[in-house]
Amino acid sequence: MTEAVCKEKSCYLRSDTKLELLAFRWYAWPHLVAPLQHAMNMAFRHVPLLESYLANPQIHAVTVQDPSMLGAPFVDIPPPQSSQARELLLDTTRRGARLIEVAQAFKELNRRIQAVATGFSLDGEYERLPAALRGVVELVYDTNSHPRIRLLEELAYLQEELDDRDGQEVCVSNVRDVDRKFFLTTPRLRKADALDLQMSFDDPRIDVLASLRTRALPRQQIVEKLQLQPEQAALLDNFLTERAPVRLQPEYAGPGVRVRYFGHACVLVQSAASAVLMDPLTAWERDGSGQNLTFDDLPDRIDYAVLSHCHMDHCCPEMIVQLRHRVRQWAVPRNVCGELADPSMKLLLRRLGCANVIVCDPLDRLPLSDGELVSLPFPGEHCGLDIASKQSMAVTICGRRFLFLVDSDAVDAALYRRLARIVPRADALFIGMECQGAPLSWFYGPLLGKATSRKDDESRRGNASNCARALQAISHIECGDVYVYAMGNESWNRYLLGLEYGEDSIQVTESDKLVDLCRRTGKRAQRLSCSQELQFARGAAPLLSV
Repeated sequence: MTEAVCKEKSCYLRSDTKLELLAFRWYAWPHLVAPLQHAMNMAFRHVPLLESYLANPQIHAVTVQDPSMLGAPFVDIPPPQSSQARELLLDTTRRGARLIEVAQAFKELNRRIQAVATGFSLDGEYERLPAALRGVVELVYDTNSHPRIRLLEELAYLQEELDDRDGQEVCVSNVRDVDRKFFLTTPRLRKADALDLQMSFDDPRIDVLASLRTRALPRQQIVEKLQLQPEQAALLDNFLTERAPVRLQPEYAGPGVRVRYFGHACVLVQSAASAVLMDPLTAWERDGSGQNLTFDDLPDRIDYAVLSHCHMDHCCPEMIVQLRHRVRQWAVPRNVCGELADPSMKLLLRRLGCANVIVCDPLDRLPLSDGELVSLPFPGEHCGLDIASKQSMAVTICGRRFLFLVDSDAVDAALYRRLARIVPRADALFIGMECQGAPLSWFYGPLLGKATSRKDDESRRGNASNCARALQAISHIECGDVYVYAMGNESWNRYLLGLEYGEDSIQVTESDKLVDLCRRTGKRAQRLSCSQELQFARGAAPLLSV
């Protein structure tokens, strides 16, 4: 499409265009949105990774070619581009100097407090606080006299030393999903064919870009709304098209309930009156058949978008900012106030430009015109850390009930006996079975006060249920259908999960066992992958009593 045509006609954003949020050129996941957590990752993940790479680019280049090392701490940048990596490291240590200093000060403060605090009053320690941490931390003991630094998170977002917004960008590109580099280990280097827009993650211009996926605007109007320079406007043409996107029936007006599985843990539950989206994360591109569900197939109005927890595959900033103009309410779980490893999801979403956020405590109810949502606790998947911001959800629409147990590790069967009093039955139950997750240090390493032993690290994994534990949960709740989901086996989300299963992988064999056992008891059971649609006639389930 020529520029002259674009100027005369209205244009859409091409469906395969990516709007990647970048924080100092690293793909933005929740811990790069929360300011202190970003500082800790910059100081104790990004800088060491780049230094390791620059010390021997060839070792990294060879290692990333080994499929078994997917997700390991090696940078996937070809050696000929090492000069760009060096420039990024210099830029990070220069522009991010204050963030790095705060992170180092926080870690040193934690070392000292853990060493000297034995139960005696901590009041005298406030005089020794680093200047950057004064007024944003509180020194406390738990009831076992274990010392803790409590972060005053709301104030941290306002702390000048932690202001990271000048490192926030939106990178507009046509990189294929399967070609995206693993988010934890490889930054996004600048490319000549990508449009880099210096804007904070809450910038309303992102809404302009996101709305172009379904609503066309004249090219000149797009340029003006985005406040583009002439050279940026020329690059923009690579991502525009006059063709409206092909959308596979995003709206539903049937008499019952339509359940659409978009992949991983993303499920849309729709009636003629309501739409509830669980853990939004979709493909952007059609597969060879053209029938897989993508972002284009999400409805224009979503009553609730539910985020189950703060991991990148369930709370994806790239998705959130592009949905924020469609979502009436975001439903997130409450965190442990001030806990470094458990950032407030409400504050995260506000930083991402979402003002309409509901914080749910366990058993809280959210009303729908034809049903309700009930937030429920789920255990596991967080490596034994004191993290509260995780919720499963019971969704009742048109008399049909759907239970999303997400990444639950049903290590304590008694919990599900108790939950069965609240949710005695479900038409369909969804459960994750990533039963051998990554070790503690893989995700949370930069936040830890001290290094863990290999033995402890391997014992504390981000596990969901294996077959036996999933059966314990299912046995207490009457359900017709059982669906294993959130397994990360779609090729388009490999850049987020770093997973690639074989047929003999324990996650596959354990979920196959569960599916087989459920089918033997007369249940409809399946391990979901890619996308699928399920139909449920209107039912007569009562609202849940809590």
